[in-house]
Amino acid sequence: MTYPKKRKFFMPPEWYSHECCWMQWPHEDPNRNSYLEVESWSHFDFEKGRHKWAEVAKAISNFEKVKMIVHPMDIKIAKMMLDNSIEICEVKNDDCWARDSGATFLLNDQRKLGGIDWEFNGWGKFSPHDSDNKIAKFMIEKSSAEYFKSSMVLEGGSIHVNGAGTLITTEQCLLNKNRNPSLSKIEIEENLKKYLNIKKIIWLKHGTDEGTDGHIDNIACFVDQSKVLALSCNDRQDPFFEKINENLEILRTSTDANDRPLEVIEIEMSYKRLIPNDDEPSSYINFYIANNGIVMPSFEDKKADENAQNIIKSLFPKRKIQSINGVDISLGGGNIHCITQQQPISKKNEN
Repeated sequence: MTYPKKRKFFMPPEWYSHECCWMQWPHEDPNRNSYLEVESWSHFDFEKGRHKWAEVAKAISNFEKVKMIVHPMDIKIAKMMLDNSIEICEVKNDDCWARDSGATFLLNDQRKLGGIDWEFNGWGKFSPHDSDNKIAKFMIEKSSAEYFKSSMVLEGGSIHVNGAGTLITTEQCLLNKNRNPSLSKIEIEENLKKYLNIKKIIWLKHGTDEGTDGHIDNIACFVDQSKVLALSCNDRQDPFFEKINENLEILRTSTDANDRPLEVIEIEMSYKRLIPNDDEPSSYINFYIANNGIVMPSFEDKKADENAQNIIKSLFPKRKIQSINGVDISLGGGNIHCITQQQPISKKNEN
């Protein structure tokens, strides 16, 4: 087997120029158990959710092309709700989280496009997921990218890279026995290095959500090669105070693959819980970096929303910041980063 690293492919950072953004239209399957078994997800309203998916797609389309994967049963309603600029790709899907079931796109040293088709097992607990497990292959073939298949279970929301050899993730997710029970931590690291061409992995301990078992894209992301934006919590009474601050301490004492200390910028969480008696916090980390723009969530928490927008604006001064009310997306178990997947621009598509 030829791994991407041997072919000099690597995963670019998310701020690299994009050819397009991929999304999946919410498909309501009465046989799916995910929106019944997770308390917070049980509040997801598909009608409201579809309006938000359409709003996010429209916002991103102001900066780059958007391709929406739509189940054949949902084509009619999708065409009614989506802007005419959105390209509809008719493919069966189970759910709507393109970050996790979609391909991980790569570039090589000649800027040729590649894509990884990881195994997707419904976050180790939800079914059906057979159709979603075929989405990545479709995306890679549709993009005419070089195809790489991995037998390892991995969701895109569980990793962030800086494009220069460093990856951050959480032990809670990647070492969870519902993902790759036969692989050790060392073997998982070896797979990440072979497929993503990275040199160093920074392991945080915990995430903040139950459904995905602690994806990194709710708690930290690279915004530059040695600069990390990380969720913070200053309320000692908050149930996530200790876990979030343990993650921050790990980041503050870490270096990247080139032995540079990480600069950690904190972005305080919203303490407003969207569902009564639910612990999961709302995270501003879950945003999408588009060409010349940022599409980020807000949570009907004026002070926290404004603070987050100001921080993001300071980190990306040349990009237009567009905020979208993310409450209805959050109730489904994720947010804007979770429902999107960037495809970097390759040499054949450069102007």
